[in-house]
Amino acid sequence: MKQTITFLLMCLVAITMSAVENLAVKYKVSNRDTDSGKSYSRDMTLVASPNKSLYFNTMSLYVDSCESTPEGRASLREIQMKAWRVVQPDGTVTYDGRKLGLAPEKNEFLYVAKDNADSNMTVYDYKAGGLHKYTEPYGEMEWEIVADSTKSILGYDCIHAVTDYHGRQWRAWFAPDIPVQDGPWKLHGLPGVILAADGGDGFIIEATEVGMTSQPVPEVYSINNYESGERCKILADHEHYINNLESIMAAQGIKINGDGTPANLPKYDRQRQAWETDY
Repeated sequence: MKQTITFLLMCLVAITMSAVENLAVKYKVSNRDTDSGKSYSRDMTLVASPNKSLYFNTMSLYVDSCESTPEGRASLREIQMKAWRVVQPDGTVTYDGRKLGLAPEKNEFLYVAKDNADSNMTVYDYKAGGLHKYTEPYGEMEWEIVADSTKSILGYDCIHAVTDYHGRQWRAWFAPDIPVQDGPWKLHGLPGVILAADGGDGFIIEATEVGMTSQPVPEVYSINNYESGERCKILADHEHYINNLESIMAAQGIKINGDGTPANLPKYDRQRQAWETDY
């Protein structure tokens, strides 16, 4: 089965077109919000060539492309302000938070860039109040095929495989008919693209579209804005940040509750909220 996927937001990004078609997969990704612990889902995309891939949110990529230049930033702000503004009867202008979503905005910060030539991946994300990145090798993910266990996903016969990776056991289903050894998030290394995966505790990834795109693999914008670090330290710092957010804000003169009473924010539940629990 071959479908052509048109990614509207990707077409708006000023990147050079390529004559070579790359694999493009859209996924629905579900897990728990790192602040509230409530389950939620969002759309992510994988674009993969034989040499590299990028896993990203299309809206975030578009917003980051705009933010990367002064002209693009100004144009984005104009679009947002026009969508969110409310003109009162007396002529004054206010901005209505309920209108968020009517203009492009960035709600997902994660990018995973895989480099097959160097056999490593670089993760870009917003953690502990700032932008961070880290690189890790492919060799940390080893799969075991589950015999006689298959299911159909989007018309592809998929084979079941499992791996223990950074504190979670991942159950994945890959399509041998699409011989791309890649997948959503950090998942990779099977003889076919991964179309579904379950890491337990509500961490579920499901492909919703599979096809080809003439777009090259996108690049992450403004990479110099990300501070390099080590994976376990970044994740540990993020958990500490969430668990101490009220005191951190208080030290900056910010009160979560305007009257100064304790907010009693819920503690970070690593098992239910973290993609990786081994830090």
